[in-house]
Amino acid sequence: FTCNPKWPEITRELLPQQNAADRPDLTARVFHIKLRELLKDLCEKHWLGKVIAYVYVIEFQKRGLPHAHILLILNPEDKL
Repeated sequence: FTCNPKWPEITRELLPQQNAADRPDLTARVFHIKLRELLKDLCEKHWLGKVIAYVYVIEFQKRGLPHAHILLILNPEDKL
């Protein structure tokens, strides 16, 4: 899951000469909110099947944009 610097939540808060890399506080906050929503959709709403465990790691790219690597362990009945 990667932060998109063109998300409207980010672009509408930037000053005219700023880009997303200039506001790591803003990009990290928006990314964290969207990551929580994604995990809620995957784990509670079972978009890919019933999740019995998950782990994720957040990394920051050179431009300062965060991204997450997510590992889901599904219920054996929901595996392909």
